[in-house]
Amino acid sequence: MHEEMIAHHSIQLRNDASECSRLYAFLSDNIADLPVTEEQHHDLKLAAEEILSNIIRHGYDSSTEITINLEFIVTENSISLVFSDTGRAFNPLEASRPSAGDDLSEGGMGIQLVRSLTDDQSYERKGNTNVFTVTKHYN
Repeated sequence: MHEEMIAHHSIQLRNDASECSRLYAFLSDNIADLPVTEEQHHDLKLAAEEILSNIIRHGYDSSTEITINLEFIVTENSISLVFSDTGRAFNPLEASRPSAGDDLSEGGMGIQLVRSLTDDQSYERKGNTNVFTVTKHYN
């Protein structure tokens, strides 16, 4: 069953870590009037920060300035965050899960964190664009 969209907002972010403050403000502004708990708000904020930082760190050469599009979509029961960028093709959902003996000093836990904080995740490559969507149910 497909839920009807109640609200749709978007923002464009640069591939710079300083954009996290704009990301937080965007999320807070759009969540403010929704029946979302502090924990759900925190989960979305943390997942969004992890996704943005991974796109910034791994999607491009550091000298390339790009735009990352974020859509905030609200239905009666959920919030979806849709990240779109034209970086290297990479499906984070196909990344192997770290095992107990893995050295995690270089990372590897980001997608596991995102999975634990959101209810659904999907990835698709549309032309030269990565589209990564996470959804959090709140009702």
